[in-house]
Amino acid sequence: MTLFRQLMFTIVVIFTLMLVVVMAINFNTTKEYLVNQLASTTQDSANSLSMSVSDFMSMEDYTAVESSILAVFDSGYVAEVKIHVYANDEHIVRAEPTQIQGVPDWFINAIDFDVPTANAIISNGWNELGQVYITGNAGYGYYQLWLASGELLFWFGLIGFLTLAVGAGTLKWIFKPLVAVEKQAEDIQQRRFVKMQELPKTRELKRVVEAMNRMAEKLEKEFESEAETAQWLQAKAFKDPVSGLGNRHFFDSQASAHFAETDRATDGLILISLIDLAKLNNERGFEAADAFIRASADLVSYKLGECASSSTVARLSGADFIVLVHNIDHDSLVKLVESIMASLYKLVATQTTYSEGVANIGAVILDDSVEKSKAMAQVDSALRSARSMGINQVKVFGLDDDKQVAIGRLAWKEMLEFGIENKAFRLRKQKVAQLENQQMLLHEEVFASLEYEGKQYHAGYFISLAEQFDLGEQVDQVIIEKVIDYIEQAKEKNSLTINLSASAYVKPSFINWLDKKLDTLSDQVKEHLCFEISEQSVLNTEDHAIILSKTFKKHKVKFGIDNVGKQFSAFQYLQNLMPDYVKVDASYTRMAVGNKSESFFMHTLCKMFNSLHIQVVATGVESEEQWEILQRFDIYAAQGYVLGSAVDMD
Repeated sequence: MTLFRQLMFTIVVIFTLMLVVVMAINFNTTKEYLVNQLASTTQDSANSLSMSVSDFMSMEDYTAVESSILAVFDSGYVAEVKIHVYANDEHIVRAEPTQIQGVPDWFINAIDFDVPTANAIISNGWNELGQVYITGNAGYGYYQLWLASGELLFWFGLIGFLTLAVGAGTLKWIFKPLVAVEKQAEDIQQRRFVKMQELPKTRELKRVVEAMNRMAEKLEKEFESEAETAQWLQAKAFKDPVSGLGNRHFFDSQASAHFAETDRATDGLILISLIDLAKLNNERGFEAADAFIRASADLVSYKLGECASSSTVARLSGADFIVLVHNIDHDSLVKLVESIMASLYKLVATQTTYSEGVANIGAVILDDSVEKSKAMAQVDSALRSARSMGINQVKVFGLDDDKQVAIGRLAWKEMLEFGIENKAFRLRKQKVAQLENQQMLLHEEVFASLEYEGKQYHAGYFISLAEQFDLGEQVDQVIIEKVIDYIEQAKEKNSLTINLSASAYVKPSFINWLDKKLDTLSDQVKEHLCFEISEQSVLNTEDHAIILSKTFKKHKVKFGIDNVGKQFSAFQYLQNLMPDYVKVDASYTRMAVGNKSESFFMHTLCKMFNSLHIQVVATGVESEEQWEILQRFDIYAAQGYVLGSAVDMD
């Protein structure tokens, strides 16, 4: 119960007790007054009647006596008149039944009204002729008590209602700063370090608000310090200081994790070698050489942002850049390489280069069976071929027997439209278990494959193409509906996690559809439903990701962020999204089980995530040895082949 309700309840109880006490006192006072008044009236009536009938009694005119008695009944305060005649020792009695109008029976039965009886002696001179007995009418007393009680209850009710209304308004005004403090505390718990600008006038509340503001400011500085430390360590370990791209270590860790995946599609590997960088450094100095490197890196990054949905770019050495482009066919790779070369050649006009020679580019298409070492050898051979052709030349090696690439773009579109219309997607799931106990699952991640003409094509092939054809929203909707159907059929006891593409959730139509869909689900289904988005998509579409996270929080559905740490970011987006968990990129898992300097970075990341109350999930765990080593970190759960590969969802 809230403090406001407790105080209001206290006020109601106190006011009710006051009403009961005052009502009791007033009721007894009124009752005593009415009894005394009726007693006085009956006594006066008895005295008056005794004097008026004394002459009649002396003459023994009892008929006249009865007439006098009738006159007494006209007052309405008398229920019974009795005259005892001493001469014949008889009684003259006149009584009427008590009639109580306008008073409910329960009130009459509940009240014990003492009806007074008055008496007076009838005398004529010194002779006593008889005695008069008059009993008052209780109806008058009950009626007056009922009216007094009703009027008192009405006024108390009116005053009580006004008191509660004024009290509630006053308490709300007094509690307004307290409500703001409560909201501030909830924001701090969610690591949103807001400060109250308007201080309350109440001294005690003012001190509380000032203390909360100081705590929020301190926590904000601590989080910013942790984020800056993590960002600095990330840059120190993985970032090339001149180009701003990843370094060789960054590429090796990313490439090793990527080539270890089984659900790979055809990738493109590009090796770019700048020409005459050493001469430029010797003739014009290191500043000119650095400017050439930075300009080249910016152009390559810009072109990748335009033409590639997912890629990894790094500077291998002084003059060499390498790019790993995910899910790309031969024709698209050729266009990308030629576009990069054309952009780099523009540096000649700005005299950024040493001569007309800017760069040579070698590239190769890789199928899902090629290992990392073989891929590096092939791209190096392609670069040598480009150099042999002359300056500013490119060479792209293709695949002679690549069946997946042989599928044209229009054919892929038809296949995707067929899959959407017929819901021809096959689902698999992989375990994500708690690190302390492999039997306790956090959730199971869902992977989708497109089935067409007896063949299966995993998501690595069709997701990026679906985004290019603007079909990502429809694909995600089909997969979500299939997973929900699977949960509703009671086939799953654990939570199932669905990966969402950025091309879907950036559309308001998809958010509206998802909101309505979740609104129709029971709480039990929602408990078994979870969603993931990648860190790269968050960085590119943070505003849309915030709207998506609010939708999940509205329906109390869990969501997480995948591939965290793969991009060079300040992690500030975490405060805006506040996911339930993050999945650290597999490259960091390899670092965590490596040397101490690399594992320290993982420790820093985990500390920062846990300070936000975000669960950390390590991915790419392949052996029991890695599992045991990861238990030294503040990691909640893990995912990888050590738990088994993905299994079909029947």
